[in-house]
Amino acid sequence: MSAAVVRAALSPAAFVDRDGTLIEEVDYLTRVEDMRVLPGVAAALARLGRAGYLRVLVSNQSGVARGMLDEERLAQIHAELLRRLRADGGDLELVLYCPHLPGAPVKAYDRACECRKPAPGMLLEAARRLPIDLPRSIAFGDSLRDVEAAERAGARGVLVRTGKGEAEFALARAAGRAITAHADLAAAVRAELG
Repeated sequence: MSAAVVRAALSPAAFVDRDGTLIEEVDYLTRVEDMRVLPGVAAALARLGRAGYLRVLVSNQSGVARGMLDEERLAQIHAELLRRLRADGGDLELVLYCPHLPGAPVKAYDRACECRKPAPGMLLEAARRLPIDLPRSIAFGDSLRDVEAAERAGARGVLVRTGKGEAEFALARAAGRAITAHADLAAAVRAELG
């Protein structure tokens, strides 16, 4: 099978960060009742799906390593997020997260890893699980870590100015770094898809 045929069988992915991108930024969200989906998110995810993008959540969740919640509670939060997105027409094909943190108080998660953004591990893992064409993929997030993880995986990163995004955009500009940034996920998807 030629490389062109294999490539044609692959789909681009839309990698999306969770906190500050899909939901309101809450330092270490530990309770479902504190989760608020940002306006326009479900519609933006639906539009990405219609455009042929596989939608993948990639999120650093060091609250697990810090002992603030366990993976069972995190799974409940993600299940509720999916329920709310689907109720409004959005969806995700895959949810990935990194629970690790070097020096963490919960020793089982105390490690340097390849999945904690800005490392590209979650994006590469998604490409192992789903038929993803990384060079045609886009990562949306409110942190420069999200953009760097995308670049290190061979995808393109787009900053949203919700959550920590406004401060991160200011840091990038102060450093003279050219970066694509949009008001929120809905605006970013409109701009990227035309």
